[in-house]
Amino acid sequence: MLPLRSIAMAVVLAGAACADEPTRPDPVPPPPDQGVNAYVIADNLHAVPGQTVTISVIVRSADASVKVGSYTGRLHFSAAALQYKAETAINDGLRVANPNGAGTGEIRFAGASATGFANLTLYSATFTVKASGWARDLSLQMEELSAARSLVNLSPHVQVQRAVLAADQVKP
Repeated sequence: MLPLRSIAMAVVLAGAACADEPTRPDPVPPPPDQGVNAYVIADNLHAVPGQTVTISVIVRSADASVKVGSYTGRLHFSAAALQYKAETAINDGLRVANPNGAGTGEIRFAGASATGFANLTLYSATFTVKASGWARDLSLQMEELSAARSLVNLSPHVQVQRAVLAADQVKP
């Protein structure tokens, strides 16, 4: 009976050791040293024509107590390299997007929450890759960013990161 118990215990311990923490669907970049950083993140920077890629806009603040209350922004891309498929629903606050400009390479997005957004992802959508080098033309323009409750204008403190990050390059 002892060998059977030992085997059972080894199986349980091996299973516990393999239980990794679940990964977030949207990776979270590290907080900046000061101000607020905005990032464009792609789930697969190596996607080739015909594949689907998810592109997200995420913000992080140096001050963890600051919650975003409202924002407006524009995601720019090459319409010759990416074709907009669909917005990814984010169930946190009031969020809207206008993909009418997707045919020319621009999607406008905005959101508001009186108590602040719990989710750091401001916008997320799926695209079909039409041409290689699609990531080089991705850019972000943040037009407005305000804190919840205090309504402090965070826009002067926003640093839009030019580099597009791959989801697997960002530590959760």
